[in-house]
Amino acid sequence: MATKITRIKRMPILLSGGKYYTRIRWGNDKIGRDEVKFPLSTDTKSIAVHRRDVIQDTSLRSKIIKAYEQEGSSGVKKIKKQLDWYSKGGTVVETALTLKDAVKEYEQYLIAQRLSQFTIDIYLNALQDFSKVTKVKRVDRISPRHFTVFKNSMPKLRNDTVNRKLRSLQTFFNWMHDEGHIPTIIKIKKLPTLQRPVRYFSDSDFDLILTNVVKGFPHSEAKMDESYRNLFVSAYRLYRDTGLRLAEPFNNELVMDEQAYRLKIMGSTTKNSFQRFVHLTNDQAMTVIELNQWLEKQMETRKDRYGTIKVFSRVFAKAMNKSGLKGKFHDLRKTFASRLWFLTGQEFALCYALGHTDTSMTKQYTSLDKVELSRAFPNLASSKKGITEGKMPLRVPNKGDIELYSNFGFMDKKH
Repeated sequence: MATKITRIKRMPILLSGGKYYTRIRWGNDKIGRDEVKFPLSTDTKSIAVHRRDVIQDTSLRSKIIKAYEQEGSSGVKKIKKQLDWYSKGGTVVETALTLKDAVKEYEQYLIAQRLSQFTIDIYLNALQDFSKVTKVKRVDRISPRHFTVFKNSMPKLRNDTVNRKLRSLQTFFNWMHDEGHIPTIIKIKKLPTLQRPVRYFSDSDFDLILTNVVKGFPHSEAKMDESYRNLFVSAYRLYRDTGLRLAEPFNNELVMDEQAYRLKIMGSTTKNSFQRFVHLTNDQAMTVIELNQWLEKQMETRKDRYGTIKVFSRVFAKAMNKSGLKGKFHDLRKTFASRLWFLTGQEFALCYALGHTDTSMTKQYTSLDKVELSRAFPNLASSKKGITEGKMPLRVPNKGDIELYSNFGFMDKKH
């Protein structure tokens, strides 16, 4: 008995304007049918047949369909532009994402994350330097050797400066993996550096800074209207007691239910690797609401949203300088972390509260001198003593009760 041979129906080859193209069809009557025309970039039929077969018999067909479904004809044109039909041996090679196109897509992602233009420029400048030094064109051609070449191109820069560039590259490649552009996460080895001491504001330092905030400044030095002084003071207490980054109270959703308020911090590749909640007291939640009302009012006469938010960091810097202190606004977040570590000794709880990917960034706080911390935060030291003596029990994260680690709102306000 003869065996019936099933032949796969080949996609058609059609001629239009002197060039061949093929028609790709998919779907069925139940889910719907669709089709797309794909140019074969040749006027020779034998070559067109060969290229048609490559599309049909490889994953290229599914890539074209996916590109069309996601981006329409522009997606198909992008694949056509990226497609290199011949390798050195004269055989067809697969499509490849160029580094230039990946960076463009990444820039749109960063904008969608509502990052400041300053931050976006840091990421993009590092990628531009990397591309210029390595001269790599395609993403799939990037290898560990390219990172070595990039490091070696900056012999006069401090290790910390080089590592900042490498961290920008790491964030980009993490995003590439999340988007499915690369199959595995690329780990970029940083240069060795000395661990700098964590800078935090003691209770007395912080009170002095707030005193100078209340005194105010000439409007030309720091644009804080007199009517908003109390709001600025409340904002700095919020940042110190929650560890929030500058823009986070403005860029995230404030959630309220029958239990309490909490700020829903969305996960992203650049700042937070996972979604987390910062639990707030009623006073803290009201501060977040008032901050956003302030921003909405300011934007009636301003254009730069993030530049407007940065008024809070500029006012803080001015008050800090008038107090004779060194540091920066971000040290409020480090103050939160230092206090939380001193109070709880819970490394993983601190890692979660800060939104760190792992404890590698958190470990800088675990080496802090506890005697110095007790001197810097005497009120916190008293509370810590109450916890150890059982007078003020503190819930622990391994029981799922991690909300108290989000802030210090459960303590007396003066702390």
